Amino acid sequence: MAPEVLKQEYYRYSVDWWSLGCSIYEMVAARLPFRDFREKVQTAEVTRRTLEDECKFEHKCFDAPTKDIISGFLKKRVGRRLGCRGDDPRSHEFFKSINFHRLDVGLLEPPWVPKPNVVYAKDVDEFKDTSEIKDVKFDTKDEKFFKEFSTGAVSVQWQKEMIDSGVFEELNNASVSQHDCETAWKTRLCIVL
Repeated sequence: MAPEVLKQEYYRYSVDWWSLGCSIYEMVAARLPFRDFREKVQTAEVTRRTLEDECKFEHKCFDAPTKDIISGFLKKRVGRRLGCRGDDPRSHEFFKSINFHRLDVGLLEPPWVPKPNVVYAKDVDEFKDTSEIKDVKFDTKDEKFFKEFSTGAVSVQWQKEMIDSGVFEELNNASVSQHDCETAWKTRLCIVL
């Protein structure tokens, strides 16, 4: 979560740029910027790191443009954050291979399109018993629907991280009212992807 969210300050799109920085970091390093891989850490410590520590680039896949754009998106002060200081992040060197004009009008083909009937798993052990619900029988209509359905590549590791970090519990808290959801600037969670 962006510092302004953690401090419960008013915010707008600045948190989206923060989230994009976190997303790019996670895609490169396969971990969150302020938490080590498989690290068991309290929420208060992650909050402290987010508010006080600088992002570390220890993974070998961080090249100079990637480090620069992530650092720009993860500035603690909104006025210094890339995208919030009057500049256009699309002009950053990180995005130099993307023709945004063609992308905006839908003329670019994605570099990869997942096949709808394929499950992308690294290991068959990811399936175990979690892929089947015991004592549930599908009728013909259900089988037809699920034959065309694919969840993509959400690894068990990622799911466990969401549960361990408390995000899953926050998102599925039944005591949260509709009013709480509508006051977006006071929310405690911002996920952008």
